[in-house]
Amino acid sequence: MKPCIVYLAQNTKRDSQYGRDSRSMLEMSLDLLYLNYNDQFKHDILIFHEGDFDLESQKEVRKGRDEIKFQEIHFQIPSFLKSEEIPILWDGKYGLGHRHMARFYSVTIFHILSELGYDWFMRMDDDSFIHSKINYNLFEFMDRNGYQYGYRAILKEPQRPTLGFSEAVFAYIKAERLKPKTFLDNFDLSTSVNYEYFSFKGMLKKRLTIFLEKLLNTLNHDFHNWPLPTEWNRLTYYNNFLITNINFWMRRDVQAFVGHFDRLGGTYKYRWTDHILHTAAVQIYLSEEKVFQFDDWTYEHATIKDGNLEWGGIFEGKDDKNNPVVKDFIKKYGKARHDY
Repeated sequence: MKPCIVYLAQNTKRDSQYGRDSRSMLEMSLDLLYLNYNDQFKHDILIFHEGDFDLESQKEVRKGRDEIKFQEIHFQIPSFLKSEEIPILWDGKYGLGHRHMARFYSVTIFHILSELGYDWFMRMDDDSFIHSKINYNLFEFMDRNGYQYGYRAILKEPQRPTLGFSEAVFAYIKAERLKPKTFLDNFDLSTSVNYEYFSFKGMLKKRLTIFLEKLLNTLNHDFHNWPLPTEWNRLTYYNNFLITNINFWMRRDVQAFVGHFDRLGGTYKYRWTDHILHTAAVQIYLSEEKVFQFDDWTYEHATIKDGNLEWGGIFEGKDDKNNPVVKDFIKKYGKARHDY
């Protein structure tokens, strides 16, 4: 086993998206990671950056911790997409950097790490903070128990950056004649659809609950994996923390799925995030017993803007009750998490 921990970071005191002190947050994230975990296990840590960490900055961040290595990377819109179709600002808010990040964790990271000889990786962001002591090797735990994908939290993705995604996934499932493992569980196939019709006397609206539709849904789910159109619940792995086996992502069928969505350009055109692509891929190709949720330690990943909790939050570990950082977080922001 050759695992690593991955960051994608900026050496700036004010990032362009949220105006945050990314450099200081990265150092805090690393300090907590070492204090609560990596002082004991000494995993390689790869910090990917776009050339903004010079040698002196790397030395300052490393603080003598030899496991930390810096990897320069340069992003660009893929050549198979037409640049004129890509908005510079998606919805007038999210720049290309945000979407480059999403493609990095959806598509390219697996090839890069595989070529470097790694077979497992754990993702951390510069604003990901581990607040509990973890006294077991996370990678060995995953491997020993046969897990392929691990996560800490589930959040409901906003509707706007998911428009069209589940329909595109359904189209792929149908065309490839796939039998998803658990992806269809995110759709309420038993809920009847309201049909509206009008009497000949006009404008009398009635709602019908049709038993046959339930039967058809069941048959589709069991035999064709093709449900009637319903609303996706948009519950996704909050993958700013994740642990996964790289060999799973390098499988031919998984690579075909990831490559298909990469060529669609949804990340750049519609801001289909790495959250939703990971969720779909894992739930299509991995059985439930190969996916694990860590819930024993306290984890924080919060998007703060203008002093308000805009997204994410702090997730208290079941073995770490009454951690003062949770109380301080709630006192500061009024709640533990923000979830659409």
